[in-house]
Amino acid sequence: MQHRRVTRRGKTVIAIAAVAAGVLASLGVIQFALSGDNSAAQPNVTATTTTSNAVETPDGALETTEPSAEVKVATGSFKQQRGMLTVEVTRVESAGGRLKLFVTATNASQARMTLPVDGIAVLDDLKRTYAASTSKWDGLVTQGTTTSGIVILDEKLGAGVNSVTLTFNSISGQFAPTGAAITVTGIPVPK
Repeated sequence: MQHRRVTRRGKTVIAIAAVAAGVLASLGVIQFALSGDNSAAQPNVTATTTTSNAVETPDGALETTEPSAEVKVATGSFKQQRGMLTVEVTRVESAGGRLKLFVTATNASQARMTLPVDGIAVLDDLKRTYAASTSKWDGLVTQGTTTSGIVILDEKLGAGVNSVTLTFNSISGQFAPTGAAITVTGIPVPK
């Protein structure tokens, strides 16, 4: 009889350990999927180059100061999710060193969030920071909706920049991400 108790306890301990390991593995997979750092899943990127002879493109997306500035475009999906907020960059335009990022923010929560223009910062891969105070960005993302806008860098990019990181700081709202910020990394600069 003593032998059976040990066997039952042993099986119980093994079963509990297996369940705990399964739960921990599941949590690790969920955290990995939500972190946005999955290097195996590279976004699709398309780069195109167009020439504009107008001061402004038909959609008003890229104003240029040079009459025949070459507009270089990269498209893809560069995004980050933190809590109930997802920020995605779907298009990047570059003309004469001026950069515009086409951004979508999705608020999956039941309360509004504000992503203010003065909280936008862009960091290039050479560790230089750019403000974006002239952006065409509303900032208010009401509950359960998506908003889009254009982040326009105040300064021209420095020479040799290959990618940028977009950060929204000072996010407010009941369900704002922890730390009140969200960052999208690895956004390519069209060449």
